[in-house]
Amino acid sequence: MNVLVSCDENYINPLKTMLYSLFKSNYIQIEIYLIHKDIRDEKIKEIEKFVEKASLGKGKLNTIKVEDLFSKAKTTFYYTEEMYYRLLAYKYLPKSLDRILYLDPDVLVLNSCEELYNMDLSDNYFAAATHTIPTVQSANVARLSLTSGHKDIENYFNSGILMINLELARNSEKYEKEVLNYVENSKSLGLIMPDQDLLNVVFRNKIIKIDEIKYNYDARRYLAYKLKDKKYKLSYIISNTCFLHFCGKRKPWLDENNLGVFTSLYLYFWKNAMNI
Repeated sequence: MNVLVSCDENYINPLKTMLYSLFKSNYIQIEIYLIHKDIRDEKIKEIEKFVEKASLGKGKLNTIKVEDLFSKAKTTFYYTEEMYYRLLAYKYLPKSLDRILYLDPDVLVLNSCEELYNMDLSDNYFAAATHTIPTVQSANVARLSLTSGHKDIENYFNSGILMINLELARNSEKYEKEVLNYVENSKSLGLIMPDQDLLNVVFRNKIIKIDEIKYNYDARRYLAYKLKDKKYKLSYIISNTCFLHFCGKRKPWLDENNLGVFTSLYLYFWKNAMNI
């Protein structure tokens, strides 16, 4: 299994926590590809040692340092340049890779990823989940339809967990051009979540929709999900959800934040990861 990650030095500990949960839930050979801009060599070595120990030798870290490809793109304190790297990852990854699973650092992996990883992507660039809380979904679709001028946007996909069809992107004549053109214009478009907005506009007709509860569970929405279906209680999520995603600005590793029922679970994985 090939897994793509990207972060700066501020997110190394959350990255370790995510990787620890990945290795504990998937007992297979996993190649980790870390795309970054300026992580220091000593920190890279630290992550390499962590991957070796946490995976019991079944994981390997591959690092790829990129230049200022997205220096003109819209960024904020919370949305950094690194968030764009997943979209052009095929340019930097080995050509022998036909697909890769991208995971945000603020994710916990609770169960096997193999079914998702081996899915048929057909002629789609990505597989991703929407977050279907009605007001959030409809507001984002309406916002992008207005700012982009495209009236055929029907879903707003979350970019934190993506299956990426590297082979299709690599063979496309217009993929990179469309991404870079959108980035060039991003500062004038009023984008709220820049890379995610880009994904939903440029690739709106090339994304397979996957199950939100199983593959991109929004940890903030426990009560909303339970109101939608009573079966979505804690025991169900632990047994059936693959990716628990701590979306938004409030993070469970920050002392002043409390995200409810999943905070203790996250901190359990965090503590174990930090002790490696």
